[in-house]
Amino acid sequence: MNFLILLYLLAIAPKLLWEKVRKGKSHPAFFQRLGLKVPTPTKNFTIWIHAVSVGEIKSASSLYTQLRKSYPDAFFLITTTTATGQMEAKRSLPQADAYAYLPIDLTWVVRRWVKKLNPKLFILIETDFWPQLLTELKRNKTKVVLVSGKLSERSAKRFFYFKHFAKKLFSNFDLLCVQSEEHFKRFFPLVPDPKKLHTTGNLKLDLEAQKTAKLQFPQPAITISCTHETEEEQLLDALLDTDYFLILAPRHPERFEKVAGLLKQKNIPFSRFTSSEPYKKVLLVDCMGKLPICYANSRLAIVAGSYVKHIGGHNVLEPCLYGTPVIFGPHIFGQKELANRAQSFGAAKQVSLHSLKNTIESILSNVELEKSMRAGAKRVVESGRGSTAQVLKLVRAL
Repeated sequence: MNFLILLYLLAIAPKLLWEKVRKGKSHPAFFQRLGLKVPTPTKNFTIWIHAVSVGEIKSASSLYTQLRKSYPDAFFLITTTTATGQMEAKRSLPQADAYAYLPIDLTWVVRRWVKKLNPKLFILIETDFWPQLLTELKRNKTKVVLVSGKLSERSAKRFFYFKHFAKKLFSNFDLLCVQSEEHFKRFFPLVPDPKKLHTTGNLKLDLEAQKTAKLQFPQPAITISCTHETEEEQLLDALLDTDYFLILAPRHPERFEKVAGLLKQKNIPFSRFTSSEPYKKVLLVDCMGKLPICYANSRLAIVAGSYVKHIGGHNVLEPCLYGTPVIFGPHIFGQKELANRAQSFGAAKQVSLHSLKNTIESILSNVELEKSMRAGAKRVVESGRGSTAQVLKLVRAL
């Protein structure tokens, strides 16, 4: 066991050090991930829900709420992979019995977790397929369910290349609920028993708007959300010589101070969400969980992660919950279906950085166009609801 720990540390230490120094990332609960601090169930029936990060946690909220109502005597464990996901879980999935980080996928580690937890049901949100964990859950006779499942074209090709491994991996699932027919087709050749595969829609379409306060932001206010490194500078440069009030919300909290440093370096007047100082040109959202209030008080939202090539975008439907029109960039491959849906209802536009300023001006200067996009935002939210109900029906049948 000590040898395995040493081997693991040698394998990941350079990566952890790089992420700490270069990106400011921390890796909390390290010993928990090694299986040394496993949550202790206080009830006989354990339901374990795993979601990688913020987006998956948010999408799980409606399902979690309904599961708590259906199984009030269950012990609910929520695990995430990222620190931001952990914070979001405690905010979006309240009153769970325990929150933890997913253990590393070494046999002796996950076996310790599964043995102590003895979960009756394991629910995986969207993706994060760890072979040893799934194998141990199956050996424990845990019902294993994929919900709002997705598989990118690239991942599907890789799995297909190692088809024997993929079939063994997906044989551990008792139920696979996927987002769309496109994802169904990608999973189909990889799932040994196609009867377990169902198209139930995207849980993100079942999200509900949160109650938000009315803030007196300077107008017109534009929320720029979920930004990653280099995006802040690109988007600010594109919009600085305008009269818009910009609300800037970086995706990860470890980057709040770095973005503040960027604003200072560029001599851009800014205030912080966590301070009581008067509003300036830019409002830096330097805390988690404030996007709903920003979207609700903005004329327009720019959802980032789509102006850099490697992220694939973020949830473009979240602003629509508040009737706010959406703009996103050219690199939206990770949210393609939601982006297409939002555009089909006239709630969103895909805009290059070069055209961003003119497009925003055309929307905000045209009362009828903005009104039409707001109406489209409300319609797109109502159009796709029902995934949670379908999943619950299938889960109960297990």
